[in-house]
Amino acid sequence: MHEDLKAVQKAPLFSGLFPDEIEQLLAHAKRRFLKAQETLFAEGDRADAFYFIVTGSVRLYRLSAQGDEKVIEILMAGQTFGEAVVFLGGHYPVYAGALSDAALVEIPTGDFVRILKANGGMALRMLASISMRLHQLINDVQALTLETAGQRVAGYLLGQSPADANSGDVHIQVHKNVVASRLGVKAETFSRVLATLRDLGLISVAGNDIHITDRARLIQWRDEAGSGRS
Repeated sequence: MHEDLKAVQKAPLFSGLFPDEIEQLLAHAKRRFLKAQETLFAEGDRADAFYFIVTGSVRLYRLSAQGDEKVIEILMAGQTFGEAVVFLGGHYPVYAGALSDAALVEIPTGDFVRILKANGGMALRMLASISMRLHQLINDVQALTLETAGQRVAGYLLGQSPADANSGDVHIQVHKNVVASRLGVKAETFSRVLATLRDLGLISVAGNDIHITDRARLIQWRDEAGSGRS
């Protein structure tokens, strides 16, 4: 677990804590391994733990009445998920499943809450970290509600590439259909927007590798929302 402790320190949820505090919080944590497409928990399952991703990727999703899957969030190594249940208790509000083989740190909620209740300073610093993530999720919801399909795809590419360079490479680590679902667009719409951006000379595409040729022009295209609503 020593290497896991060093990795967890970089997670936004724990970024405001000291190493000895993180070690205390993870005293009863354990490694959990998932195969690709394996379900970790289902909507409605009792929430006894939350998770940190050491390697691999995980998707959070819901199922419609027809059984269609709607991806809520795609999570990569270095991120945590399920932490809201630490404070709310109850049951998981979504499904969680591995997109690829994944190694996780499973953190029991009971011990975690007990330690935080005994240390107000630690709890406040963690609350600040959670608040920052909440603001990001609100921005994501706003984008899904107000932006066109073209804006969402362009914004996703921009968010995955360095902000301080005028060109950059994006490697999509999961199936494009999963990214499309996360962005709230159809898979064919996602592909169509990529094709439009490619034809405009804003990106080049080779499988799951996308090269942004001109970040400034891509930002301008996103802001002008030339593709219309989908």
